[in-house]
Amino acid sequence: MMIAASVRTTCWLIYLLLLVAVLRAGEPRELESRAKAGDLEAQLELGERYYLGEGVPRDPAKSAHWFQKAADQGSAKAQCNLGVLYKVGEGVPRNQAKAVDLMRQAAQQGHAQAQYNLGIYYVRGEGVPVDYSRALVWLRKSADQGYAPAMCDLGICYENGEGVKQDFKEAARWVRKSAELGWPMGQYQLAFYYYHGAGVPKDLQKAAEWNRKAIEQGYPEAMGLDQAIRLEIARARVDQTGPRRKKNTNP
Repeated sequence: MMIAASVRTTCWLIYLLLLVAVLRAGEPRELESRAKAGDLEAQLELGERYYLGEGVPRDPAKSAHWFQKAADQGSAKAQCNLGVLYKVGEGVPRNQAKAVDLMRQAAQQGHAQAQYNLGIYYVRGEGVPVDYSRALVWLRKSADQGYAPAMCDLGICYENGEGVKQDFKEAARWVRKSAELGWPMGQYQLAFYYYHGAGVPKDLQKAAEWNRKAIEQGYPEAMGLDQAIRLEIARARVDQTGPRRKKNTNP
């Protein structure tokens, strides 16, 4: 009886797995039917699925096709995603001007990531002339929506005096906001400020704590800073206690 029950359980499990597989296989077809009928959300989701290869073979060209359909209907998210594809030349020919145009359309609709991307384009001169004042406008709009990467880069603008008067305290304030939201670059940058005493009192322990958070998220520059912090902490201990004397082993 137990063997029969086990067989029935196994057969039932196989049936459920097959049913799930069939349903998942049918889902993209149903999604594509809706997308072809003009359903914006279906077009956007299909674009994301083709880009990530979720439930369908990964195909950046098809991803771009569906993002374009959704973008034509005014989807800010689709405009942002399509802009990124044009910037890197994935699924579409690389076109910086097109990337900027799409990103601007999304940014003007209040899309935080697009506002950030547009701000960075102005910082780096990618598809537009370098313009720190315009960069600051878009970074601030994004940061005011709580977008952590924008908060961090806005802080760096204050650190470097790009588009604003150099202000390390304001730099540290914005960087801290991004760090507290878990952004690894912000955590590293805040650790860097604590290490150097820039905009905040010098504090090696706080520098180590924030830098450790960045390391745990795999932020590469944090490893070099970690070594520098450890070395300075060791030197500070020696300065406080003096060098250790070797024990006299002579009789």
